[in-house]
Parts: sequence; C-alpha cells; structure tokens
Amino acid sequence: MDEDLARIMATASFRASKELTEIVLILKEYLPEDRELRVGVASAIAEIGMKVMQPAFDAHPQLEAEFKARMDRYGRST
Repeated sequence: MDEDLARIMATASFRASKELTEIVLILKEYLPEDRELRVGVASAIAEIGMKVMQPAFDAHPQLEAEFKARMDRYGRST
C-alpha cells in the first residue's frame, strides 16, 4: 500500500468513526434504554480502527504520528 492510499484510508476511518461516535451520543440521549444498539455502533467503530485504520498505520507508521500530532494540536485529524 502506498502512502497516499494509507492516508486516504486513515482519513476516511477517522471521519467514519467520528460520525458513528456522534450516533452513540445521540442514542445515549434519546434512546438510553437500547444499550445493545450503542454497543453495536461502538463495535463498528472498533472494527474500523482494527481493520482499516491500523493497517494503514502499520504500512506507514509515520502517518500515525502525523495524525496524533494533528489531533493533539487541533483536535481533529484533517
């Protein structure tokens, strides 16, 4: 995997995870009784991290440091 593709994968993973995290917060507020659904969405977030984001970072470790530095500084990955 080249670095550009790894960056695209990592960026898309961050965006998808952010969107799903917002869903978890909405579910927690408006459907607090459905813990199973929230856990399901959280599991999807974890899968994105393990199956999409981590392989991109494994292929190009400097990307992980780059994304972390950007998150630390700006609170966002892109």
